Amino acid sequence: MNARTDRVNQSTAQIPAGSAMRCDLGHRRQILSRSLLSSGFPGVPGGLGEALRINPFASLFAASLIILAPVHAAAQTQQTQSTAREESVSVRDRDRPEYDAQGRRLGSFNLNASLDLAVTSTDNLFAAPDGAPSDVDDIYYGVSPNVALSSDWSRHAVAFDAGARFLSHEDFSNEDADTHYVRATGRFDIGQNTAIRGSARSSHEVSPRTDPDSPFIGDPVEYDRMDTGVGISHRFARFNVSLDATNSDYDYDGVQSFRDNEESALRGRIEAELSPRIGLLLSATVDERDYNNSPQFNSDGQAYMVGLSLNSDLMRGEIQVGQFERDYAGVAGTFDGVAVEGNVEWYVTQLTTVTLTARRDADDQIGAFSGEPYVTEEYGVRVDHELLRNVILTGAARFGNRDYETIAREDDYNEWELGADYMLNRNAVVRFRYEHDEVDSPAYRDYEVNQATLGLTLRL
Repeated sequence: MNARTDRVNQSTAQIPAGSAMRCDLGHRRQILSRSLLSSGFPGVPGGLGEALRINPFASLFAASLIILAPVHAAAQTQQTQSTAREESVSVRDRDRPEYDAQGRRLGSFNLNASLDLAVTSTDNLFAAPDGAPSDVDDIYYGVSPNVALSSDWSRHAVAFDAGARFLSHEDFSNEDADTHYVRATGRFDIGQNTAIRGSARSSHEVSPRTDPDSPFIGDPVEYDRMDTGVGISHRFARFNVSLDATNSDYDYDGVQSFRDNEESALRGRIEAELSPRIGLLLSATVDERDYNNSPQFNSDGQAYMVGLSLNSDLMRGEIQVGQFERDYAGVAGTFDGVAVEGNVEWYVTQLTTVTLTARRDADDQIGAFSGEPYVTEEYGVRVDHELLRNVILTGAARFGNRDYETIAREDDYNEWELGADYMLNRNAVVRFRYEHDEVDSPAYRDYEVNQATLGLTLRL
């Protein structure tokens, strides 16, 4: 639920045909995304702890800061503020030719790469209950290389990307973890209004200690994940129709192997354009999850939703409500209720973007300890403000509840974040993040985690 993610979204990626869809409203972004700007150096529990002690990662980080000299950054002028708004573009997605990484041209392909270096201090490394012996602080260092190769064709598209994350802890080396992923996506345009999409992604991941059911003792929980997907979309008159099939396979290491599972899903979607700025959405999703070693956790789910898509100069996004139902093979029985899914960007001014999110559904990923599913309800808000052309300030908050209806457990959680990104030039960005993560769960564990991260991203 609160897993730290790499730069690339872990949901099955799709590359929409430019002419097949009037606007790509699949743009989803988690409120407390650990992917900072265009790349993903790791964010892990932390706060201000003991003084930094130099090791090879820290030496590399410090040396990079010294050799990079920032270019002059002029404040926003009245002329810049009065220019026409770039339609449906957030502060973070807006083009900045003087600061955007240029990448490299390889024939009809574009190559982009980055190297993220980060130092994080945490006051509760294991997300342990308040006052527990394992409630300790630490400092750790992260190195995250990423590379992406994408086509630049007038028709069809193909893209490849890969990345890794290497963590080294100052005091608790047993928490060191290496993760990586590789992904390929493609789109085949059939005529002007129809496109077929496909994707495949393989990764090795680690559940963060702040996961709802992650153990706060023992080694980190590691697993391999394989995602594949295929879809087709077609536009006729004022309607966009799409159908997508996805499959995800999880393979956990060691004693967590009881969580091995495979999920298959089929989703159909219709968007009717009521006007150039508003669309009516209808969607239906059915899925099946099978647990290899624990068949009592097998489940079937379905969700039917209706909503609106927004694409104006002031707002862009989607809001949907409906009904979900999930039927479990074991004693968990059937969960059903109101389903909510929303992600809306509000362009308050040309320099400020507010992003609102909401969701409510049944989480069928069985926990490491509880072995019980739960219903999740959460809401979030994020504010990005362009203080200068090369300085972006960030503030975010997320609040939620996990209700285990079959056992006496209910978790309330909240997270908030403050940060700043300072673009030195096209090839270097300095970042700062302070994050607070708090969970109130009397039946399991109450904990608070604070972290502060200073990072440097080098870009091609």
